[in-house]
Amino acid sequence: MIDRFEQLLKENVYSQRDLDNSVALVSTGANDYPFYFTAKKGSRDGLPAFTEGLVNQLAADLQRINLLGMKKVVAATLPLLGCSPIHIIPPSTYQNCDEEYNKNAKIHNQLLQKAVEKLNTDDGNKSTFVILDLYNAMVSAIDQFRQNAANTACKNPLQPWCSKTVEYICQRKDYARVPSHLSFLIWHTLRTMAPGMLFIHFCKVLLTKI
Repeated sequence: MIDRFEQLLKENVYSQRDLDNSVALVSTGANDYPFYFTAKKGSRDGLPAFTEGLVNQLAADLQRINLLGMKKVVAATLPLLGCSPIHIIPPSTYQNCDEEYNKNAKIHNQLLQKAVEKLNTDDGNKSTFVILDLYNAMVSAIDQFRQNAANTACKNPLQPWCSKTVEYICQRKDYARVPSHLSFLIWHTLRTMAPGMLFIHFCKVLLTKI
């Protein structure tokens, strides 16, 4: 994607003025860990090295985007991976998050925080690189959701809107029923937080501080 962005700049699709009035939001990692454990058959013992390599590559990508002319680059942390429907314990009950996955997300985020701090230090202590804390935004959203559960159609913030469909994935017809699903924090197994209004609200608050 960065190669494509660079090509667009070479083709003058975007000007420096466009970049000066823009913010680059970089979000990665959420799919890398499932890929590591499934496709790559990765082990728990090899996870620290994998995480370190992943964050180092992300830091290099952030710096590259900045060198291409973006003056403000935002890196999103991992959310509560263990609270996505595919990691709920036991499956299909939506009662308990997989804290091991949440622990992995925390470690990833801590390394990312340090990497971003180093990038800013190397850049002359500027605030070029910024963290968008999706992890704590989701924690706050879930807490608030539970506090307001009496006023929502869904009483459990971990239960996705499409929890009773085939493979827990929303079909086209489900997307048309917009008013009903706005009270749900989680969409389905592939779109963990897309329509979570509270989550989106917290993200907007975080973005206003950038």
